[in-house]
Amino acid sequence: MQGICNLPRDIKFNILSRLLVKDLCKFRCVSKHWCNLISNPTFLDFYHEKSRDNPQILMMNDSKNDDNEQQLIHLTSMDFDGKVGNELMKSTYGEYIDMLPSGHGLICLFYENRFYLYNPATQEFVSLVEGSLSPCNDHGAGFGYVMSTKEYKVVHMFTQSESSTGFNIGCEILTLSNGDEASSRPWKVIDRCCPYLVTGCALLVNNVFYWTRADKHGNSSDYDLILALDLEEENFRTIRLPNPSSYDEENYMFLVELRGFLCLVDNFAIPPMMNIWMLKDANNITWVKEYSIRFDILDGFDDV
Repeated sequence: MQGICNLPRDIKFNILSRLLVKDLCKFRCVSKHWCNLISNPTFLDFYHEKSRDNPQILMMNDSKNDDNEQQLIHLTSMDFDGKVGNELMKSTYGEYIDMLPSGHGLICLFYENRFYLYNPATQEFVSLVEGSLSPCNDHGAGFGYVMSTKEYKVVHMFTQSESSTGFNIGCEILTLSNGDEASSRPWKVIDRCCPYLVTGCALLVNNVFYWTRADKHGNSSDYDLILALDLEEENFRTIRLPNPSSYDEENYMFLVELRGFLCLVDNFAIPPMMNIWMLKDANNITWVKEYSIRFDILDGFDDV
């Protein structure tokens, strides 16, 4: 053991970066030195960069106990070959917990104005400072990592007031850096109000949070918009969908990040197909259809 401890730090980082998360959790208990090494922010950054070569799909399965109305959460990982990894987390909550799009080593869970961070590598679970209360709890939230500043960002929309003419929607951001005491970091309410009522989870791409189906004052005619929040300017803007004439409320759309670009995945019921649009130029709103998949010509597809 002493010989291993005397190795240069870079060599130890290289060795440890090849291990699974479950093994790192075990090795943290070997000694204080190993615990400090695996918890080192520099190693965690190195580990995350190495893990890009073997990306994993994070899956959450939840079930409710009817006896005590508690929610049981299971978090597992799966590689792109379909091999399910080990269980990352299993816990019970007395409230309905949802998961925000997560990455770079941290998983963000939330319920209304309460947010939690879970680190699978260290098995640490932290409750963040509660966000602003809102009379309407079905608002948008987001979580992501900004590579340029090495900071995690949590964004939360909340209703400041409501009137016959619409909603006054505030936006607050919580910034976390490696080494910060996450449980005590305060929220910052930005100066600009959100012009649209949004629901669901945001996606962070290149320092901008995006939401689908922006709804201005409950007007469904504005469902052909994407709402964007620029973290540097702390300003909102809207982006038209790539093909608004084809929009139908029965279509299922969601946002993903692909090769560093924002992409819109649009699923049509008739004909059964999927289009993947890539936002090549965010400033000039230039969408390009990268892929178009017809499900009815695939083997084993059953259109029922």
